[in-house]
Amino acid sequence: MATTKKKSSTSKKKTSSQMNVSKAIHRASNKKTSPLMSLLLIVVVVVFVIWYQQNQAEPTYGAGQNAEGYYYYQNLSTGYYAPAHLLTGEELQNALNEITNDGLTLQRYSDAKTVLAEADLSLTDRTKVYNVYNGLLVNATWDSTSWHREHVWPNSRLGMERVEESGRNQASDLHNLRAITPAVNSSRSDRFYDDATGGPQTVTGGGYYPGDDHKGDVARILFYMATTYDFLILTDDGLEDESNHYTLAGAKMGKLSLLLEWHREDPVDDFEKQRNEVIFQAQGNRNPFIDQPAYAHLIWENKTIDQLIEPETVSYFKPSNILLAMIIERSIVHERFL
Repeated sequence: MATTKKKSSTSKKKTSSQMNVSKAIHRASNKKTSPLMSLLLIVVVVVFVIWYQQNQAEPTYGAGQNAEGYYYYQNLSTGYYAPAHLLTGEELQNALNEITNDGLTLQRYSDAKTVLAEADLSLTDRTKVYNVYNGLLVNATWDSTSWHREHVWPNSRLGMERVEESGRNQASDLHNLRAITPAVNSSRSDRFYDDATGGPQTVTGGGYYPGDDHKGDVARILFYMATTYDFLILTDDGLEDESNHYTLAGAKMGKLSLLLEWHREDPVDDFEKQRNEVIFQAQGNRNPFIDQPAYAHLIWENKTIDQLIEPETVSYFKPSNILLAMIIERSIVHERFL
């Protein structure tokens, strides 16, 4: 019984303290606020929310997609892609051309042996590189047999002679180079890309299918090349003609219509993001179609920005918006009692 009484006494003390706190809160909440002060408070909070939202770190990658596979547009008004803000079509591609060429320091073709050994590292085994097309993992250190350097946009279709080891040009651009199994490199040759399913394979008519797991990567590399080097053309037509290889007339690649499909079907992944970061450090520019995949829709598919805006389903739960709603609601409640 003594124990029971002691607990009862403690319980009464807690109840009394809680009641005092409740009374204090009640008295504070009943203090009248002038309409001017309420309005001023709302204005201050609105200004704060606008400042807060504009100064948040903006996303680097915009890989979210809608049900049809189109990537959502990221509204980047500052940072690396600021000059491309709200642009579409040819204006957007021209802006990206300036962005990717600004600060670009092309490395020697021979330097790819060391850069790709880091850029193409497997995400699961950091001692090996992840070879394009067949996905084979081989020793990362260059030994001239485990892997070769693949031109995703073939050297013969780059509008120039065969690249030399000391060359610094579009054929040495690291974004266009991938580690590749030598035997696969031979079968791919300088074929344009064409459709199939499954693993990498040659296609009737002279094309090459890069494989289900690599087709999106290939598409985004070609988008980069056609944007950074404005004399390179993506098309569906005339790709079978090999008579003009190693000339500007033959600086064409595709098929563009398939690349756009593959871009949607095989989304940006962490491996591509890793490559983008390593190459950015090595040659000073980024692949915009890895960072902001929606750019491809705006340039080659005549999409508008409004069509690519992600529905605002979670924005109301941002801390700044919750704070604003609470302040406004409390001010309204106070006004009713004035």
